[in-house]
Amino acid sequence: MNDEAIIIDSASILVIRDNDVTGNLEVLMVKRHPDIDFAGGAYVFPGGKVDPDDLTLSKNVRIHPTGFSEFIYTAFREVFEESGLIIGSCGDSGDYRNALLNGEIAFSDIIKQENIILNPDDIIPYARWVTPKHYAKRFDTRFYLAKAPQNQQVIPDFKEIIEAKWVEPLEFIDQFRNEIMFPTLMNLKLLGQASSVEEAISQAKRRKIITVEPKWTNGIPSVDPRAGYGDLDYGGLHNGFKAD
Repeated sequence: MNDEAIIIDSASILVIRDNDVTGNLEVLMVKRHPDIDFAGGAYVFPGGKVDPDDLTLSKNVRIHPTGFSEFIYTAFREVFEESGLIIGSCGDSGDYRNALLNGEIAFSDIIKQENIILNPDDIIPYARWVTPKHYAKRFDTRFYLAKAPQNQQVIPDFKEIIEAKWVEPLEFIDQFRNEIMFPTLMNLKLLGQASSVEEAISQAKRRKIITVEPKWTNGIPSVDPRAGYGDLDYGGLHNGFKAD
């Protein structure tokens, strides 16, 4: 019997906006480099694993107000690394991004130098998914929802992320189904129940977060119905999450 994989803490963030022309709700999707071991070539929400420094920095009241967790800090950091956006800030920190990606500067240094205040209230808990047992790599991922900042341009890092685009959730599923994983699909469908940023945020604040750890039986998934996902959709997806 094989030992179960160690669960990796991670955070992912659904950055949303209302399209300036159509008024329709859009979410930021980024595409992972095809050579990445897990979910290579898949479209995902910006995010990544919790770094050891995230816990320490999240508790540093000289940098942040109270109310931070390492997952929230990770969400802020990862969305900046992968897309260049700083949630809740109207500034442009593009000059620092390459230095950050090259390991020459830390995200906390950028925050201090630019006097950026990261407010945990700017991102809203949205979902929590745990990779099922017996997978080679497992994640405990907290998903968050955030309104896109103004006056900032989305630019992929062109390392882990090779593409970024604003999409309408349900339309994106129809067009790129085979390039998204099961958790991504289900959270896109959940987001697609809203027609605007205001409505999406309102729905998220009302919904109780129920941890989802899918159970696969003969290739068919099941999740706790209390999580609010309704009918499950799972055919023809990217295999980064499905059982072999």
